[in-house]
Amino acid sequence: MKNLALNEQYLVDKDGRRVAVVLSIEAYQAMIKRLEELEAFQSAREEINIVDQLLAEAKQGEAEENLPTFRRRQGPGGMIVI
Repeated sequence: MKNLALNEQYLVDKDGRRVAVVLSIEAYQAMIKRLEELEAFQSAREEINIVDQLLAEAKQGEAEENLPTFRRRQGPGGMIVI
């Protein structure tokens, strides 16, 4: 990850609490660009997760389709017959 040299300055209220940050235009634009890159990465990662989930569900569906189907019924004396 790139380290951004922000050289931020703070605006403070009468009690000395920080209430705002002042950045140079260059630092602000660099920060926005980095956030956009991170959002694009996160979006691509979510799409990959969705595809992985769909593939896993498809594999599971295929496995279930290949299984023989059994009917369950109750036999004499309450015994379960498959």
